[in-house]
Amino acid sequence: MLLLYFLHFLVFSSVFCRSEFCSEDKCLLPSCLCPTSNYNPISLAFTELPQFILLTFVGNLNRDTLDPIRSILNSTYRNPNKCPISSTFFINHVHTDYCLVQRLFDNQNEIAMTTSSNKCPLNNCYNESNWHHWAGDDWYDEIKQQRINIVEHARIHQSHIKGFRVPHLQIDENKHFEYLKRFHFHYDSSMLFKSSSLMWPFTLDYPFDQTDCINCQQWNRSFEALWQFPLHEWTYTHGENRIIKLT
Repeated sequence: MLLLYFLHFLVFSSVFCRSEFCSEDKCLLPSCLCPTSNYNPISLAFTELPQFILLTFVGNLNRDTLDPIRSILNSTYRNPNKCPISSTFFINHVHTDYCLVQRLFDNQNEIAMTTSSNKCPLNNCYNESNWHHWAGDDWYDEIKQQRINIVEHARIHQSHIKGFRVPHLQIDENKHFEYLKRFHFHYDSSMLFKSSSLMWPFTLDYPFDQTDCINCQQWNRSFEALWQFPLHEWTYTHGENRIIKLT
């Protein structure tokens, strides 16, 4: 009976903690930052904020995909401090040349990852005849295997693999976040927001208003100190939709 009461207490406490409102007095940098929309969460004025453009690529990496990337990461383009620009690569396994992955890492680019197969976890986006909705084991196997692929084939230590993005931006409730915490990732970059709601990077310690999140799929759990680098929908004037990463 005591065990039953204890378990009831844990469940109640967990639900209660998830419903807490995030506030600056209990969510402090560098390990916690409240979600904010269209608002500057730090003390610097907008005119004093350093401007960053984060370049990210997601998918396979090989000689066919490298040429357009090389045209962007051209050494003639420089940061204000005269250092060459770099990018974050969310790598999957299919058709990936890991020698190129290693070369990009050695040239000061960040190597992050998506799932190994890059298949669709939530909705069938390729009309696969054998497609199925992923369960928890599928997420675990896909994330674990791709980290092994990068470590073994690109010779990059797992401590350098800090970021993750879900395949095809298909977030399935809380499933992949659980494994990101288990595998000690530092951040996720999968949540897509409407352009009317510009979100700063935030941690998943507390729940937030998901009204303007396009793909959150009822995210409702707390994942302490796990950062979210949000994506934002962007529409060109001639009507084409594009996705860009803003911080």
